Amino acid sequence: MTEILSPLFTWIPAQNSAVVSHGLATASLTSPDFLLVCLPLTILCLLSVIPAWARLNDSPWIFTLTHSLPILTLTFADSLGDAGQVIDGVRARYHMSEPLASLTHYWFFRLLHEPFNIGAKDAVAWSTRAGGVLYVFLIAKVSLRLFPQLAPTRRLLHRLLFLTAGVSLLCYGYIENPPLALPAEQLWILATLAFLANPSYINTCLCGATLALSTAMHGRVGFLFPALALGLITPSGTLVNRALRLTTGSVVYFGLLGAFVAYIFNVEPNHISGGHYGNVTGGGNRQMFVALGTITSRAHWEPYLRSLVIAGGVLLPFGLLRLITMWRKPSSLDIWCFGYLLADLIFLLGWEFDFGPYLDWDLVFSAAMPAILLTSRVLAPSRVPTICFLPFLLANVYLSNLYAVMVNGAPFSLTLVPKAGPPMTTGPCATPGLSRTYFNDPLLTKQVSAPEVDIPHHEYGPGGFQVPNPGQSVGATFDGFIKIPEAGRYRFFITGQRNIRMRVGDRTLVDKWIDYEWRVGAEREIRFDSPGNYPIRIEFYTEVQAFPLLLDIESARYSRRKITLNDLCHD
Repeated sequence: MTEILSPLFTWIPAQNSAVVSHGLATASLTSPDFLLVCLPLTILCLLSVIPAWARLNDSPWIFTLTHSLPILTLTFADSLGDAGQVIDGVRARYHMSEPLASLTHYWFFRLLHEPFNIGAKDAVAWSTRAGGVLYVFLIAKVSLRLFPQLAPTRRLLHRLLFLTAGVSLLCYGYIENPPLALPAEQLWILATLAFLANPSYINTCLCGATLALSTAMHGRVGFLFPALALGLITPSGTLVNRALRLTTGSVVYFGLLGAFVAYIFNVEPNHISGGHYGNVTGGGNRQMFVALGTITSRAHWEPYLRSLVIAGGVLLPFGLLRLITMWRKPSSLDIWCFGYLLADLIFLLGWEFDFGPYLDWDLVFSAAMPAILLTSRVLAPSRVPTICFLPFLLANVYLSNLYAVMVNGAPFSLTLVPKAGPPMTTGPCATPGLSRTYFNDPLLTKQVSAPEVDIPHHEYGPGGFQVPNPGQSVGATFDGFIKIPEAGRYRFFITGQRNIRMRVGDRTLVDKWIDYEWRVGAEREIRFDSPGNYPIRIEFYTEVQAFPLLLDIESARYSRRKITLNDLCHD
């Protein structure tokens, strides 16, 4: 299986071969951890062939209750994206690339942090799960509006396409902002379907308002405005009526967005984080769009189209049939779907991603939605029995979870707080700090210094890490014990460059040995049953020394703070 799928992932630019190999090895059908996270969706797919189950779940409320269980029970540990920046900045209300999403995360954090000892990552994860539950409900509502004449089993097929394809992994407690745009985008689809059936001015306003809501959740959705405009002018009517619908919807869309942004700039500008213009002027490389000549380059477009196959699932090519057959007798819905897909493809091919589809995977995966919608337009009304699609749906489950392993470094995990082993019962542990040893290879076998007392909270160079070879590769191990003053749930924050591992109380909390020069951050919780000195070991390795190694701690008793010498000890 891994030999077959390896080419599907190794072609992605800037992807490290070690990460691919690790992901393919971890996502094995013989791995209990991987099979465990595939199990919920696998069971739901198998149940879909039972007509009684389909009839029961035809209710959006029951469908949401049963099919949200994976979203509520599983979570990301990390991603290779901006996890560290988002966690650090959750106390700021507005990231201008996704101001409404970050505002939602902010209030979840404000309401949950103090009374329930909820960390930034968990607050973002729970607000994202809430968005995921809403997403599940809305895809059920869309299926009723889109296929009112079909049997429940066929509407269930539409819903499972959106749940099993890679786009579903955006709702698994992902610790960045974009997932909250997905339910808002489904709400826009629902409003558009209502408008196409009844192009009244109330429905016109609803189309503009729901797309504005989705755009405020994440600016990527702004590229869908041409699809909104196309949808508004497509239904029959005089030229004047169509122009009025377009004008009304556009005014509502830009008016609501403008009012929200004006409020931020004029009332709460001090709560803006990450720049006033977000990614409007481009990402980290400060370039908005790729050069026109680059778009036609196979090296540019092929990775994104293949990413859509992973993100949209193996059934995605069936959506292309709709693009071919719709022109025989096109309907307003077909034309709008075509505009929806075209607008997203323009974004996908024209926007200058900082790091390609692998590290900007959230944007690529969310862009798969119109392609999945077109696929469902072909498969749901077909007369092919649902059981024939079952192998494809299960393949979607596998691909989705495989890609999650790639960006997460491990399969999804259950939302449980691990418990530390027993504390050290003997030994003086008299020396403050940890025992630090330097190495100059990623395996940490070529020792270049004798053990010294240190703490993992220094920068490189003068005043920081006095590395043996400044400016060159450096690795280190920190060994000793951490002093836990009382029983309870504690939270560690560790940030490094390229590779980090951390083990506390006989539990491996972080293992991000990714061999990719990227800022690696993690927020991890662990429960201690009693006070005492617990073993701790930290490893890191980097070649460019671009970021310091940082370690903070937080609990219900005290706010996040730096680890100090007095918190640590060794013999």
